[in-house]
Amino acid sequence: MKTRFLDVIRMSRSLDYHAMGERMQRRRRELGLTQEQLAEAADITPSFVGHLERAEKKPSVETVARVCDALSITADYLLRGQLNRCDQQTCALYLDMQSLLGCYGERR
Repeated sequence: MKTRFLDVIRMSRSLDYHAMGERMQRRRRELGLTQEQLAEAADITPSFVGHLERAEKKPSVETVARVCDALSITADYLLRGQLNRCDQQTCALYLDMQSLLGCYGERR
């Protein structure tokens, strides 16, 4: 049976919730946060943090965004374990633009 191209793409894009939970727990511990502290920062319950770390539940997009903000990580890293290779270049360009604009960035 031939596997269709789109099926291959879908399979490669599926999320590994166990790995996501491990990344979440690892980062939380790196920051020295308890599940309760992360829960408060992300506006979710401590038990839901535990469910996410154990891959027992799946987060909404809003929850992913709040958890990422609380852990100071990107959604790409949390969901797929990938760091954006352009982050350093993007930050450097942004800082260059800010310095070039100087006070003009404040005016409209």
